[in-house]
Amino acid sequence: MAEQLFAIVFKGQLRAGADGGQVRANFAKLFNIDAARVEQMFSGQAVIIKKGLDLLAADKYKAALAKAGAEVEVIDMPVAAAPAAAPPPVAAVAVPQPAAPSVASAAPVRAATATPVAPAITPANAAAFARNAPPAALRGTPAALDTTMAEPGVVLVEAVHVAAPSIATEHLSMAEAGVTLVDYTPPPAAHYDLDELTLAEPGVTLVEARKNVAPEFDLSGLSLDESARP
Repeated sequence: MAEQLFAIVFKGQLRAGADGGQVRANFAKLFNIDAARVEQMFSGQAVIIKKGLDLLAADKYKAALAKAGAEVEVIDMPVAAAPAAAPPPVAAVAVPQPAAPSVASAAPVRAATATPVAPAITPANAAAFARNAPPAALRGTPAALDTTMAEPGVVLVEAVHVAAPSIATEHLSMAEAGVTLVDYTPPPAAHYDLDELTLAEPGVTLVEARKNVAPEFDLSGLSLDESARP
């Protein structure tokens, strides 16, 4: 039985939290390609990065691309059918050849073309066609890229070390624990001038209540007579 092989397919998806520009830079370094070819890989269409891998190699490729920030799929490739057994040898038998047609009755014969004819699908071989058909992810996709890939664990992007800032602190000093750095000065008490105010006796009416005047409505034009309705 033939060994099951796998393919690595990329559809432009990034891992959660990955920066698109950084992932593109990682791809350019991984596959040693220019920016234009990197953008083709991020077009959203399924791109076969590598095929013909066993399961262990496919997992290594997936882990390396995940480290680069890309989300890829590992799909099964169709298993090649085992070669059919050779037919038993057949004894040579002389077969009489047909007579050559006469010149007068011979019709022009066209040269046979070498175009192969696809076998017809019948109920007897439909299951075999469905079993050997390529998966949907491989149908109508671009050919595998002619690229190279670094081994797992290779540093894709060199880290940029930022120098620590130099801050002058020679003129600063630190007080002992518990020392009061600033003396607290309470704000002055508020002073209000109440000389012009007086206090009325309890029960004195300070403001006379305003009487509400009932509104007047002109109802002369209204009627409750049913016969007066229009």
